[in-house]
Amino acid sequence: MCRKGENIRKRKDGRWEARYIKYREPDGKIHYGSIYGKSYHEVKDKRNQKISELPGYGHQICKTVGLNYQATFATVTEYWKQSVRYVIKDSTFSNYEAILKNQLLPQLGDIQIRKLTNSRIMQLIQRKKEQGLSAGTIHVTLSVLRNVLNFAAKKGIYTAEPICYPHISASGKEVKIMSLTDYQKLENFLLTNMNEFHFGLLLCMHTGIRVGELSGLRWGDIDFAQRKIRIQRTVLRIKNLDHAVNPNTGKAPKTILYIGPPKTEQSNREIPLPDKLLFHARRFQGKDSTYILSGTEKCMEPRIIQRRYAALLKTCEIPPIKIHALRHQFSCRWVEHGFDTKSLSEILGHTSVRTTLDLYVHIQAETKRQYMNQMIGQAM
Repeated sequence: MCRKGENIRKRKDGRWEARYIKYREPDGKIHYGSIYGKSYHEVKDKRNQKISELPGYGHQICKTVGLNYQATFATVTEYWKQSVRYVIKDSTFSNYEAILKNQLLPQLGDIQIRKLTNSRIMQLIQRKKEQGLSAGTIHVTLSVLRNVLNFAAKKGIYTAEPICYPHISASGKEVKIMSLTDYQKLENFLLTNMNEFHFGLLLCMHTGIRVGELSGLRWGDIDFAQRKIRIQRTVLRIKNLDHAVNPNTGKAPKTILYIGPPKTEQSNREIPLPDKLLFHARRFQGKDSTYILSGTEKCMEPRIIQRRYAALLKTCEIPPIKIHALRHQFSCRWVEHGFDTKSLSEILGHTSVRTTLDLYVHIQAETKRQYMNQMIGQAM
């Protein structure tokens, strides 16, 4: 069976086969090559080595435009993508491609690197803010930009001046989360109508895990003796980067389901399991290899989780709100109870406390009002 997203399969004769793109015709036709071996890891390593030896991997046969001082941002981007393709995770590379296509190339693609200035970068940031992009998206966009320009500098292509990358703080806009009444209504409904899916939603509410992490959670990830959950994989749908062929249809779909390590090194973490949830976990505990939400060895996709969650809110007569808001709500409740942000940052799997404070800690207006009243009461 073909490994998801990797175009690696075990043949009927017992050997493993890894396919890779040797080159593309000018009309876009793809020519594949194959690597064979005795194990999955052997053919994967051989394939990656083979690809690293192919200049212009995956591109059309044409006269290669070398990188020189007149290189445009778009040209440098293509070379940078080739240099990181098999160094980073497929999910990360897919995200970088989306950022380049949607946020950077439309404005900077035709500009020569040597003509890039801080003024142009600030214009880019301002435009993204006007388009309504979140602080998190702008932050990632600048990170990709920095990576590309650093790559250009290593090749001897420099910007007109040293680029300063401003810290993008979260806007003052209040994050939309449920009212306390709706939150309690949802929790009561889940507890009253308990099943594997509702148990999973309670995990989101009381641990702040991401929907992709919830999708990838198996029963073997719960340590009942130590009363904790190990977050060690995430699930998301990404672009079919290697044009992997579906063994059932014989066709290469545009997207594939990616099941792999969490978002960052810090996201690979352990979270204490509240006693309240431990009781319900024991009720539904399945085989270690089965996924919590589905009860089978096939995971429930994040988009299916989101649809079922939206339908559940309708049933409970709760205004529509994204499931990711449960992560924000968990953060708000944590801080409102006076708990320390360092612990919160570790539970959420953030790289720094600053990320937690900037993107997730948003004290709601009603809570602020209560704080003010308490202060006045103590003063008087």
